[in-house]
Amino acid sequence: MRAKPVRSILSLLGIYIGVLALVVIVALGAGAKEKLKETFGTQGGRIVFIHPGFDPVSKKKGEISTDDLSRLNSLPEVLSIMQRANMEMDVRAALTSLHARLLGVDEKFFSLYRVPIIRGRAFLPDEVNMKQPVCILDAEAVRTLFPSTEPIGSTVVMSGLGFHVIGVMDWNTATGQRASAPDVDILVPVTWLIKQDKVSVSFAEIRVRPDVTANRSVDLVKTVLSHGDETREKLFIVRSIEQYMQKSQEMANRMQSTLLGIALISLLVGGIGVANVMVTSVTERTREIGTRKALGARRVDILLQFLMEASVLSTTGGFLAVLTGAIGVNLAETMDLSVSLLLPMTSIGLCLLLTIVIGLIAGVYPASRAASLSPAEALRYE
Repeated sequence: MRAKPVRSILSLLGIYIGVLALVVIVALGAGAKEKLKETFGTQGGRIVFIHPGFDPVSKKKGEISTDDLSRLNSLPEVLSIMQRANMEMDVRAALTSLHARLLGVDEKFFSLYRVPIIRGRAFLPDEVNMKQPVCILDAEAVRTLFPSTEPIGSTVVMSGLGFHVIGVMDWNTATGQRASAPDVDILVPVTWLIKQDKVSVSFAEIRVRPDVTANRSVDLVKTVLSHGDETREKLFIVRSIEQYMQKSQEMANRMQSTLLGIALISLLVGGIGVANVMVTSVTERTREIGTRKALGARRVDILLQFLMEASVLSTTGGFLAVLTGAIGVNLAETMDLSVSLLLPMTSIGLCLLLTIVIGLIAGVYPASRAASLSPAEALRYE
């Protein structure tokens, strides 16, 4: 490597790029799995989600009614129900206006989904039960509606009604993922929002006892929603939290498998580069091999020498790639990135082991060729 630095570096580069790509993909996959656990883990307990669906045969759209939710709440297996509704409308402040995205929630929403309240407070139970005109604004909405004044205690007008601003929240990407909700500008009590024209419950979260299995929970909810009619059951999407995790995990695994295939192709190219360097090295060092064999070196000694050289060459590139990836992951943790990265120690060990294997495979032919040289022929080689 010292004698031929340029050639060695170019050979290392192929392994380096391939292993680095592999490290990044593994870090993305592990980070996605950890993020998935964190996102769904915040929900807690045994949970069933209900979304209105659409039946292409009957051309009907599902609608979660308050009667359905009341019937579900009466089941002994059900611990609690949280419903959500959303709509868009124009919101006016003293000097400006905003076409805002509204989400109706209850008082449990903030602690359950860890919605960060920057200033002010969350909804009180009485405010939700009494359909009080109070709201919580997103930080972006505050900058539009109250660019130079204090929003807490101020009033905004929605649907002809004055709403008292009680808090300011930070609706970031992580919050939207945890709450399974799109970007939101304003939160209002769900009891007020579902009373508006053309607004219905867009989502419901049913919490059941932990001793009830996931499949049993889904069947209970479907039975209540269907009213004994199979065609009505098709109007709703009912899934347990375990089913959501499984679907998300399957998608993540498919994406990771595709990327891993690309990374392995890069490693294959890098291995070919190492093999090429070793073949050239055997040719250039033919006289050296002959001298060593004339002095008593065995075939296995020559074979191990070149296998070791190929492995060291490959492992050096892999080690540098892993080191670069680890530094990059640590730097990413200090930055506010939209993706999560995690590099387990087992993955690091497997990547290094893979580079050793690649080096051994790449060095088999050159090492065998060197070991099979006749001492007399090797010493005559110019």
